[in-house]
Amino acid sequence: MGRKLLGRCARLFVSMLLGAALAQAQPVTAQRAYPSKPIRLLVPFTPGGSQDVAARLLAAPVAHALGENVVVDNRPGSGGMIAAQEAARAPADGYTLFLSSGAQMSIAPALRAKPGYDPVKSFTHVIHLSDTPMALIAHPALPVANAKELVAYSLANRGKLNTASTGNGTYTHMTLELFKLITGADLTHVPYKGAAPAINDLLGRQIQTMFTSTASAQPYTSTGRLKAIGVAAGKRSRAMPEAPTFAEQGIAGLEVSSWLGVSVPAGVPAPVVERLANEFAAALQSPEVRDRLMSLGAEVAGARGAEFAAMVRDDVARWAKVVRSAGIKLE
Repeated sequence: MGRKLLGRCARLFVSMLLGAALAQAQPVTAQRAYPSKPIRLLVPFTPGGSQDVAARLLAAPVAHALGENVVVDNRPGSGGMIAAQEAARAPADGYTLFLSSGAQMSIAPALRAKPGYDPVKSFTHVIHLSDTPMALIAHPALPVANAKELVAYSLANRGKLNTASTGNGTYTHMTLELFKLITGADLTHVPYKGAAPAINDLLGRQIQTMFTSTASAQPYTSTGRLKAIGVAAGKRSRAMPEAPTFAEQGIAGLEVSSWLGVSVPAGVPAPVVERLANEFAAALQSPEVRDRLMSLGAEVAGARGAEFAAMVRDDVARWAKVVRSAGIKLE
């Protein structure tokens, strides 16, 4: 009897071990089945804007390819840092994506000592989606035809040229400060609360110049109500093909775009990152997606993985240098 009892106990013990092993194996199987539930795409902008439109435009084909919904979750506030902080704290399982941009990944960390996340360490950067170049525009009455003439005119008329931005610490402000550092131009910064009031004052000649996106500038430069001085891009913008780049005018180092990408919390498994990169890259190749992005003034990008991560690191370093050199401080 003792031996039989011992045998039953042994078999029971082995059965328990096998059950435990199977239970531990189940999560691994579930991980391989990615995605098995809806995916959230955190967007740090309000609904209806060009960035939100781009997010929704890409979410649809990616959701179709993955076989799961990609739900756009708008979380604006604090210059997009609220969404960035939430994305950085999310589980590293591939079910929280972040529509990253230069505003949160590059400029905010340069301006704030404690943004609540590290743009390099807190994220894995999946794919660079698009670029919207910055353009320098002016009122037609300003007696300059190009960037070098503008610099010379500003130095001959110190303190008399006012240049608008869409607010302190924004892309338009930072691009202005970079332009001043590179060229030595004497331009007085006048911050506005958005592009619309700044452009209105530019049209009314209350200010003389401003940096803005090619998407915002094009309706005015194409009709001659304003003129383009230069575009901060490596090649001419599709939105403003008539406007020369600053490099074409002999001003190097002034390539600035408001970029968008997809990032995930650091630690997401490499196969999941690769799958996401593949599906977003495929979506970017769709003629419908490309045409719609171009209509928003954006240029399709596509850099992935290490190349995109290197771009983010370089962008962080560049704006940190501009903030230090120009002494920019948020009020």
